Amino acid sequence: MLRHAGLGLCSACWQRNPDRPFVQGENLIAELDEPPGWLREFIAGLAARHCVGRTCTMISTLGRLLADAHPNHPTAVLERARRPGRSMGSLARALEDFFVEHGLALPTDQAERLAAGRRQRRIDATPAGLRPAVDSWAESMLRARQRARRAGTLPRSDHTIETALAIVRDLARFLVGEHGKQDWALVDVHDIEAFLAVLPAARRRRLIVLRQFFAFARTQRLVLVNPARGLSAREPRSFRGQTLTIDEQRTLFRRWTVDPAVHPHEALLGILALLHGAASREVRQLAVVDIDSSARTLRLGERPHPVPVDPASWSVLQRALAHRQAQRTDNPHVIVTRGTKAGRAPASTAYFSHLLDAAGVSARALRGTRLIDLVNTIDAKLVAAAFGMNPEGVLPYLADHIDQQRLPNP
Repeated sequence: MLRHAGLGLCSACWQRNPDRPFVQGENLIAELDEPPGWLREFIAGLAARHCVGRTCTMISTLGRLLADAHPNHPTAVLERARRPGRSMGSLARALEDFFVEHGLALPTDQAERLAAGRRQRRIDATPAGLRPAVDSWAESMLRARQRARRAGTLPRSDHTIETALAIVRDLARFLVGEHGKQDWALVDVHDIEAFLAVLPAARRRRLIVLRQFFAFARTQRLVLVNPARGLSAREPRSFRGQTLTIDEQRTLFRRWTVDPAVHPHEALLGILALLHGAASREVRQLAVVDIDSSARTLRLGERPHPVPVDPASWSVLQRALAHRQAQRTDNPHVIVTRGTKAGRAPASTAYFSHLLDAAGVSARALRGTRLIDLVNTIDAKLVAAAFGMNPEGVLPYLADHIDQQRLPNP
């Protein structure tokens, strides 16, 4: 078997040698005429986050970028390292995290590029005859968002814009496929009612979006009247989500606190949602610095006060932290996946959406069950203050609740 010169190692052992990235990095620095000052520290960071083979591959790619005829300041290197498409590549993500952390470059516009691609796919899926109006409406929403940012008001998020485009896309498909209409001017109130009847549970959200779209279409002289203006959502403001019985809650509690086969991430999301009404977004953004070990409290989302943690939840949290420590990551979040352990971003929304599938429950159902119990047990205003919610936001959880002690004695 061949041995690596000067080290007495066979090829297989040399491929796994932890010193290999540093040797390759020193060779790269020696080859460059003007090696960047950040290169040695960046290679050390790569070696700490990735395996030997992956680190050496990224060093080789970086060496080719630094040896070309283009400038080697951080912003230019980061831009050349980006791959076209939906993923910018492991090297570009590592460079972005390093440069941003050390103040050498600004974050890339990768998130904006991905959002633009999602918007364009929704526009392209609209039937051709109705597509120009949807495209113009998307540009109008983007301009309105820029104005809102300059004015300091609340701008539309990418998710809000994408959801609105998806609803109008579905309406356009419905008009062409079911009613044979190829022009927005031909749409009437009966078409809107038929479309809303397809998904009655989403009537309110869809109607709000359609009112906005046809108001824009009217300003553009695409329609004479807004066919959605006179329609009513007819949706009672009451909670209609799924809830769990006491026996189901006890079963899930035992699963997440006793069963060692359950993944730590599932147990943490489940127990925080079950006992503390935590949303997936709050657990997704939970960082190590949000944990106060001395007081045993957590900072969850935008809640104004720290959340005290009971012994069962604290034990589950320590198990999740032990799992995170075993990954040897610098990611600041508590829940770290294989895709995020080399960076600093939180786990994806898609990962959290399927995290409780094995338990047969959703985080929304757990949170709703906890909020209903709290709102109907103590003062709703206290619940709103503790969870950082608007007082009006907790009122739907009081619907159809009757306090038997306040009824007259028959």
